[in-house]
Amino acid sequence: METWIDQTEVFQGPIFRVLTGNARLDDGQVARRDVVAHRGGVGVVPVLGDQILLVRQFRLAAGKHMVELPAGLREPGETAEACAARELAEELGYAAGQLVHLVTYHTSPGFTDEATAIFLALDLSPVAANPDWDERLTPVEQPLNQLAEALATGVYEDGKTLVGLYAALAWLGAAGYHHS
Repeated sequence: METWIDQTEVFQGPIFRVLTGNARLDDGQVARRDVVAHRGGVGVVPVLGDQILLVRQFRLAAGKHMVELPAGLREPGETAEACAARELAEELGYAAGQLVHLVTYHTSPGFTDEATAIFLALDLSPVAANPDWDERLTPVEQPLNQLAEALATGVYEDGKTLVGLYAALAWLGAAGYHHS
């Protein structure tokens, strides 16, 4: 186990903070650590009939458009489920009759404490979409019966999308899901 001996916040932004300092290792040695402290987020796998609903958006850090799950950052005090419902409504204009928690995973625990909760959204009904002012989203439909092939051929590159789609396939298969 590692414990902080000292830490200094060297950056604070609206999405994350950066901490640097020294940590004591389990054998007593000291090592420098840099950690990105993040408030966490959610991803949603919306199922509408025989389609998975996704969004296409340009990601500056990746330098290209990516097709991803609707997703977003948790607001202070907001539960992961409430965040999932909010993001689904904002980005795609749907409310879920049922939100199923599939998995919560740590995005890259070697340097960040960010955790992302993934939800499956079922029994969708339309509501008014209201994306954030800086989001340029295009809805994308992925046929459910072609999802395994899309995953196997590398169509998706975003981490939360890969985790969410694989988890959704496992859950839907175990539940014997058949679209209506």
